[in-house]
Formats: sequence, C-alpha cells, structure tokens
Amino acid sequence: MKRLLLAALLPLVMVWGCTRDPVARLKKDPNVLAVVGCYEITRADLAAAAAYDQADSTQDPWVQSRVWDGLVDALLVLNDRASARPGEAPRPLGALSDPKARENVVDSTLDEKVYVKAEVTDQEIETYYRNHRDEFQRGPGVLLRQMLLPGPTQAGDAEALLRRGHSFVDVARLYSLSPDRGALQYFQYSELPDYLKPVIDGAKIGSPTAPLRLSDSSYQILLVEGRHEAYVLPMDEVAPEIRLRLSDERREMLKARYLAELRRRFRTVVFWSKLPFAYQKETP
Repeated sequence: MKRLLLAALLPLVMVWGCTRDPVARLKKDPNVLAVVGCYEITRADLAAAAAYDQADSTQDPWVQSRVWDGLVDALLVLNDRASARPGEAPRPLGALSDPKARENVVDSTLDEKVYVKAEVTDQEIETYYRNHRDEFQRGPGVLLRQMLLPGPTQAGDAEALLRRGHSFVDVARLYSLSPDRGALQYFQYSELPDYLKPVIDGAKIGSPTAPLRLSDSSYQILLVEGRHEAYVLPMDEVAPEIRLRLSDERREMLKARYLAELRRRFRTVVFWSKLPFAYQKETP
C-alpha cells in the first residue's frame, strides 16, 4: 500500500520541484534561449549581439555559433561581478542587454582580473629573441636613415647643416616630417620603391644624398649606412613587437583559464532546441 502511495505521489513531487526550479520554468518560455548563472539570454539579446558583431545578415551557422559563444562568455564574466543570492531566479540583462555597455563592463573586468597578470619581462623578450632569431632575419638590402622635408627651403637648410658636419639624426629631428626622425632602418631591396633604387645604388656609404624632389611640398634626403646580403634586425628594434606578441599570447591563455574557472562556478543551461541556428562547436 505504501509503495502504491509513493508511486502516486512521485509525479506530483516532480511537478512541484519543477515549479520551484526557475530554470525549468524558463525552458517553457519561447523567448529565453539559455541561462548563464544569474542571467538569462533572450532572442532579443542574441539578435542585438549579432547586429553588434555585424553578423545579423548572415545565415552561416558557424558565424552565428561564434556570436553565441561570445555572448555566453560575456555573461560568465558578468556573473563574476554580479551580486546574486543562491537560488535566486535568473534575471534579464537589463541595461547590459546593450552590447556596447556589456562590452565595456566585460573589458573592464578582464583588465582588472585577468590581463593585469600578462606582464612580459625584459628577460622573456631577450629569451624569445635569442630562440627565434630566424624570425628577424632579412634578405639582401640596405641599412639607411631618411628624412622627409616639407619644401625646397627646408631641404636646402637641412642640406647645408649636413654639409657643415651636423648629425643626420639631429637635422632630421629639427626638420623631418616623418615619425622615424632619422632612425636607422633596414629595407630589403625588394621593398624599396623604384625611384629610390638608382639613388641608393649610387649613394656613398656614410654620406647624405642630395635632396630628392618628390613633389613641390615634399623632399627626401637619405643616408646609406651599409649594404648587406643578410641582416638580423637588432633586439632593441623588435623588442616592442616581441612584447606585444608575448603579451597577446599570455592574455589569451589567462582568459581561457579564467573562463574555464567561471564555467565551473556558474551553471550554464542552453535550451538547444530553441536556438535559431544549428550550433557548430569551434574546433582548435
């Protein structure tokens, strides 16, 4: 008799439990596509994210899947800032349904909690340079300095100073419009514009060329420092590039670890049958 009574009560208990589970209730809402921690994702949220990513006009399920992944990841980060009580019903995004506002909060959170740990040391840069010198190897070319001058008067003044023995760098800092300001640069012959090739071929190493007229308001003076069959860019020149590269790699690694931890902390339930596209998982 007790077994029959329990069997009769079991469906009622399950129904009562479902009514108390806010996620189960949202599963019946046609406009709610998922629950991520204390937030819900609606069809409108997904449409706004697709429009913000300029993917609203595509029917490509792979692109739509990446928009979806980005939205879910963003909500995981938002949960790390949210103040939600255990068992609290998931809530709409509210003001954070605006993709730009949401992006600002997510970026700020990543800066504070993740990217601050992505610092690259000088020693790491030196080690990378030493182990990857082939990346900075260049073919036949010329090592030179240049200055870009705004007209014939400035070109004449600069030429006169150079003839009196003033440093090319000092004169470039005084007159040049180009941001390199006479810094030493290496150009492969294949990278040089055609008009410069005969000038450089005839230039004497260590002596400035005469001003080259590019237009009425643009003149150029060159100083060839050397010609090389092969050249390795110096570390101080490529250090900023290495720092950015290592920093980007570290930021991506730290972000991946952070999101993995958030997935463990915050429950994510996707109502797959309600997604308006066939989700495709991103493969490495």
